[in-house]
Amino acid sequence: MAVISYHTVLPMEMMNSDQPIASELAKVYIGQAGVVLFAIAVAFSTLGGALLSIIGSSRYLQAAGAQGVLPSCFGLINRRFRTPLLALIYLAISTGIFILVGNVTSIISYMAYAYYPFVILCCLAIPVMRHTKPDVERPFKVFLGFPLLMGVCMALMFGIPFLGPGWILPCSSIAGIVLGVPIYYLFVHKRHHLSCLSNISSKITAFLGRILNSEVNFQ
Repeated sequence: MAVISYHTVLPMEMMNSDQPIASELAKVYIGQAGVVLFAIAVAFSTLGGALLSIIGSSRYLQAAGAQGVLPSCFGLINRRFRTPLLALIYLAISTGIFILVGNVTSIISYMAYAYYPFVILCCLAIPVMRHTKPDVERPFKVFLGFPLLMGVCMALMFGIPFLGPGWILPCSSIAGIVLGVPIYYLFVHKRHHLSCLSNISSKITAFLGRILNSEVNFQ
């Protein structure tokens, strides 16, 4: 609906310019006061989106650590606030490093290319599990066309950059994903991990649990 509104009110030349479209729309409807109101609304929306991303991402790490997909230290939960404190600290440090060594546009592109493959796999998992496990209880059931359409769109968004001059960035993102495979087998996998590394990981988890006042014996 927002895109339809933009095309209805604004000319195509303005749509193709580098000006913020939402502000131009507000300026047409309300005037300069609308630009200020839209800027404030966008600021609150961005802050809300950032908070949601921080809350969700930290709990992804915590759940993965608790279930043995990541090193166990990521599963620590603060005893007082019941928050994944170590995961939040890790996100803060990694985000700071990305900002220092690159620019915001590159960071967004890098994270998007790392995000697309997993969305595609999730979209493909729905029809596969619908076929292989038809009797599994589901809280709700979606029309198969929706995940398939989203999977195709994500595949196009993921694959098209490889055909252009900016192919290095998606390749580096894929390399970052692949780098996690040996780390998983060395530190996490129950059959292939090295026992010495597992012992080191357990000691690090216990130490960080004491330092951060966090639960160590999670399920």
